[in-house]
Amino acid sequence: MGQDILGVVGALLIGGCFATGLIFYWIKSTSSDSKTLRTLMHEAEGSITFLFDDTLLVDATPRAYELLRASKDDRSDWEAFLTLLSARFPLLRSQLSTLAEKGHMKIAPSDNQTGWIDAEYWRGLARLTLVQDRDHPNETVDPLTAAAMEHELETLRGIGENSPMLIWKRDAEGVLVWANRAYIELSETIFPLDDNEIRPWPPKEIFVDASKPAGTAPIIEMHRIDFMDHTAPTYFEITSLKRGTDTIHFAVDSTAVVTAQDAQRNFVQTLTKTFAQLSVGLAIFDSDRRLVMFNPALLDLTELPSDFLIARPTLFAFLDRLRDQQRMPEPKNYSNWRDNMVELENAAEEGSYHERWLLPNGQTFRVSGKPHPDGAIAFLFEDISEEISLTRKFRSQIDVSAAVFDNLDAAIAVFSSAGSLIMSNTAYRALWGGDADGILASREFEDELKVWQGIASPSPVWVKLTEAVNHASKDMVWDDIIRVGQSLKLTCQYAALPDGNHQIMFSRLEEAEPEGLEFSSHNIALSRKASG
Repeated sequence: MGQDILGVVGALLIGGCFATGLIFYWIKSTSSDSKTLRTLMHEAEGSITFLFDDTLLVDATPRAYELLRASKDDRSDWEAFLTLLSARFPLLRSQLSTLAEKGHMKIAPSDNQTGWIDAEYWRGLARLTLVQDRDHPNETVDPLTAAAMEHELETLRGIGENSPMLIWKRDAEGVLVWANRAYIELSETIFPLDDNEIRPWPPKEIFVDASKPAGTAPIIEMHRIDFMDHTAPTYFEITSLKRGTDTIHFAVDSTAVVTAQDAQRNFVQTLTKTFAQLSVGLAIFDSDRRLVMFNPALLDLTELPSDFLIARPTLFAFLDRLRDQQRMPEPKNYSNWRDNMVELENAAEEGSYHERWLLPNGQTFRVSGKPHPDGAIAFLFEDISEEISLTRKFRSQIDVSAAVFDNLDAAIAVFSSAGSLIMSNTAYRALWGGDADGILASREFEDELKVWQGIASPSPVWVKLTEAVNHASKDMVWDDIIRVGQSLKLTCQYAALPDGNHQIMFSRLEEAEPEGLEFSSHNIALSRKASG
């Protein structure tokens, strides 16, 4: 029992001695580290010096703190330090990665200007000093230079941070080293953070495949982003520029532009399909008077080869070719024809060119010129040969019908729904008098009725006719007898025509006339003049 107690006491004494030794070693080590820190920073007083333990800033001179505070934002101390010096030391990240092995380094700037970074490694600590003059290594960056750097950084940072476009920068190794507020906010929108998650640095990249220019020329490309809560994609136009060893990217939301281009492309495709189905030939010439658009109907109508039209000929070359192909009226002389073509162009610009081209093969084209935006003009070619042929056929039929109408023995007059005399035949004009062309100007039903009443005997027929013409009689066809003089009888027939028109026909009854009394329409016409 006593031996067990002695054993426990001995173990406790040994453990206490060991713990005391560890505490003594830790105090000594901490005192040594503190002494090292004081020594390293005491030597750097008045300079711009940073003291890092890995990526953690453990100390810095006042001037170094001021520079770092102006450029830190949400970055870590290490990232802020690298960003501060990246303009002159673009490969600083990779260069400092070997400091622990080498122990001491002098890193020259990429712009070959005076100054360098004096880097030292001591007991796990890296002391990094900005040295200004190679000939006087103890002299560091003067206050005016440091203030100028700080002011420039502040100005550029304000411009970049408040820009509505996305701006970010990658170093020579492709690592994202800086991004403005718009970029970070969009990154967090695409890759949202959890409630308890701290904003990472660098932020997650949005455009991983953005190009890196090999030369000084910028690269402009379009990138598409699909948001989970958006039905339509978002498009960004990215401009990538090489500045030294870094690459700066600018992204502008171009969704509206892409949408407008798609709508324009669809509209042009719709127009192209529509033009392709038109039977009217279309030729559009730009402000330089070169053919920029035509449809298949133009090929069919003009019989011009497609390779000629695809070659975008000028307006005069196009018209010359039409003349050679006999697809336009043959000019009497070439000089006047050229003048006429100039007048054609001027009329098309004003929208007043409308002509019928009678071709040598008998076809007829209706050609019109229309002005278009930006000084362009369009010509429309329409084959109206069938229309002209049909018009001629209708005119021939009308002439034949008019001749047949004039050859009738009955005297016929046609009145409109308003009571105007619109048509009469030769027999009517011979019976009652009138103009020789069959169309009596400014003659109304009331005027003709007075003539009839002045020559013929009083009759209820005149009242009936007045009622029929003025009040649209319900009786479609009826007739009655009127007398002229003592022994001449005429049949007066009324017939309603389409569209409210009226036909009144006078024909002589076939009865024997008293001896010595001969009827003639000439006598009635004389009676009309006497009564008038």
